Amino acid sequence: MFLSSPGFTPRWNNVRKTPGSPYCQCWSKISAPRLWRQMSACSCGEDHDVHEWKWDNPITTGSTWVVLSDDQKQVTFHPYYSSGTATVRGDTPMLLNHHYYWEIKMLTDTYGTDIMVGLGTNKVNISGSQFEFTSLLGQDEESYGLSYLGKVRHNAAVVKRTHGFCRGTIIGVKVDLWAGTLEFFINRKSQGISSHNLRRHQALYPMISSTAAQSSMRLIYSASWKASLLVDAARILGATVTEERKPRIPPGLWNTLKSQFWMTLPTHIIDDNEEDHEEIQSDIRDDNVLSEVMPSQYANGFYIDNVERDYRIVVRE
Repeated sequence: MFLSSPGFTPRWNNVRKTPGSPYCQCWSKISAPRLWRQMSACSCGEDHDVHEWKWDNPITTGSTWVVLSDDQKQVTFHPYYSSGTATVRGDTPMLLNHHYYWEIKMLTDTYGTDIMVGLGTNKVNISGSQFEFTSLLGQDEESYGLSYLGKVRHNAAVVKRTHGFCRGTIIGVKVDLWAGTLEFFINRKSQGISSHNLRRHQALYPMISSTAAQSSMRLIYSASWKASLLVDAARILGATVTEERKPRIPPGLWNTLKSQFWMTLPTHIIDDNEEDHEEIQSDIRDDNVLSEVMPSQYANGFYIDNVERDYRIVVRE
């Protein structure tokens, strides 16, 4: 029998609250810790088997640092113990004038110095911090990273704060190399555009890093689309398409919008005049021709593209 004084607080009640939340309820059913070889078989959010690239097995590190699955989609960092920071990048560089979107599912508990999802150039020394615990992605001008603690880092500075992620979270990364912007998603909800001017880099690669022992992530989706009027039209059209309006859409286009769902994910634009926009929205009469397709003047999709921070293209009456 365990006895304690009235003022005693058990040590396990002082554990720091984990940031973020899982994508589904499957992870709440797992109460006991699991070995990295016994990851959950949860497949929620993995409806589309689209993978245009995979993780590249780093030749500068051994299996004691990084272990890749046979299909090169799942990465386990520090399978035995951790003595620093391990990093993996994608096997395919991103091209200018293309849109990219990929999703990572966090399979293990998040803890330690940092676990990060992001991107960087080929100038990032992914083996230079093997014996150093650090937030590798975003520590210089060649990389960008979202920490599990919620900080978006670039050039050794925090450029944005989000809710962070935990076991079961789906982290999305959207890179627009036509406009040069970077946007992170948590469980498919936009965290806002965090960086601009990505077009200055000659080559960018998806990257993930971790200092936590037996931490594991899985690439569940990766797609791209060349920038064109078709992409802009798909954003406007797909943003207001529902199951009820499906019969109005040609089957081929409907299937494309489903498999390329990322093109129509709402973008949360943080603006000082956001409240003014809401007031204007309530005063505008909804009697124009576009009202048959768009439910309101400021529905998702009216913002065709966020080309620059202060120069947004908006469809008006």
